[in-house]
Amino acid sequence: MRTPAFREWQWDHRFDPHIAPINHYVDTLRKGAGSDSVPYVPPMYGGVKARLLSVMRDPGPKTQDASGGSGFICMENDDQTAEKICNYFAEVKIQAEDIVPWNAYPWYINRKPTPSELEVGTLPLKTIIDLLPKLCVVMLHGGEAKDVWKRLKRKYPEMSRLRELYVIETYHTSPQAFRHKDPLERERRRTQLADSFKKAGEILQSGKPSVFSTTPALPKIHTSAGVDMGAEPRISDIPVNMIREVKHVGEAVMTYEGQKNQNISEGVRKSWENPEVREKRRQHHAVRVHRNGTLVGEFSSLYQAFKILGLPVSKHIPFRIKLKQVGNLPFIYGNYVYDFEILPPI
Repeated sequence: MRTPAFREWQWDHRFDPHIAPINHYVDTLRKGAGSDSVPYVPPMYGGVKARLLSVMRDPGPKTQDASGGSGFICMENDDQTAEKICNYFAEVKIQAEDIVPWNAYPWYINRKPTPSELEVGTLPLKTIIDLLPKLCVVMLHGGEAKDVWKRLKRKYPEMSRLRELYVIETYHTSPQAFRHKDPLERERRRTQLADSFKKAGEILQSGKPSVFSTTPALPKIHTSAGVDMGAEPRISDIPVNMIREVKHVGEAVMTYEGQKNQNISEGVRKSWENPEVREKRRQHHAVRVHRNGTLVGEFSSLYQAFKILGLPVSKHIPFRIKLKQVGNLPFIYGNYVYDFEILPPI
């Protein structure tokens, strides 16, 4: 990023279609933090087409635009860690277009994240994984990356794709990872790190396709009767007098009041036994989204688009009904106008 023209090109194209969903999510994190502490992912990387996710600890000073950095998490940044990882990828012929970089704690703090901060980092990591349908290799660099991965699997056990990814646990590329009094131990760590990149390269170069569906897994919604309502709630499934408490984007808890609602819930459960009804409810329509005239990307369902873009999930059902009727519809949120276009069902 030392070359101004290179950095300027990356900045101007940071919302190109292949990288836009990731960087729009970065904008969501920035808005929630009230700062620009979460660096963008530059368009030189593969974006939603990437097959390898590289997870480090936290953004370094050179990622911060305000302090003279690039504004990106990037192996072209002017620091030793970035230079090292760039060289390791080059040695095993892993191209930037096959990679997306991320951090266990994506906000800039310039110190070791606390356990509670790593817990907070699980939802952003899950969201990034959901945006990478071709992902097959995850490289965890250092103790914090390994820690957040364990927390991710514990917090989101429904993410079956986590079990199907090839996860490589290795060392961070910073000099601190090799500070040890025993030279043999230092050499062992360097060898293990190099071997890890070699293994990642072998997997990617083998051309082995991903074994999981290209549709990101969405959270399951359960009623108090234990009924799996599918990947998203359907308007016909929501009984009257139901209390829906949204904890955060993408998670909901549903409870019912009184015997009447329990009876309605039982009716919903039985209706799911009808193959035609079940198939119709599980049918998703993909959507294409523009934000203030700029293409954000395509999503497998309206629910997924609302979740990833940080829009109020509680409003997606009435909006979906109107969208299906007209095909194109704007959704205004804050200073942004999101233009939704419905696509054929998947």
